[in-house]
Amino acid sequence: MGMSGRYLVVTNELIESIKSGEVSVHDCSVELDIDKMWQMVQFTLTGEMVYGEFPLGYVVPMAGEQYIGNYSDMDLFLLNNEQVLEAYMALEQLTPEELKKRFSLEKMVAEGVYPVMDDWDAEETFQEIVQTLDDIQALYQATAASGNGIVFYIF
Repeated sequence: MGMSGRYLVVTNELIESIKSGEVSVHDCSVELDIDKMWQMVQFTLTGEMVYGEFPLGYVVPMAGEQYIGNYSDMDLFLLNNEQVLEAYMALEQLTPEELKKRFSLEKMVAEGVYPVMDDWDAEETFQEIVQTLDDIQALYQATAASGNGIVFYIF
């Protein structure tokens, strides 16, 4: 069992219900589970394991002002609709060539990016990151259009 990155689409009302303890995150529908890809995606996009420059740092929000607290025994990170839209637009503008330039399996191994191992196939790992980003981008596009926000947490 590893640490899995999960995304919830949330309304303002749902966030307030989570904060008040009325609703447990465990009872919420997970819109996207990126499994163990969260830190690989963050590192590829931003070059950082946690604190990534925005708006690409919003793709896997794990620090700073996005932190809303520990609820249901998990640290939760919230993006409002505007931040979701900013992240979506940044992903939309990121070319495959630029993404490939940002990717380095060797740097991930050297920095201790979870769960990367030095015997992994670089091209296969890159393709998994691309697929995960496609899934996140689709979620962010739909969420931005709906006017809702995103909660990210690691379980």
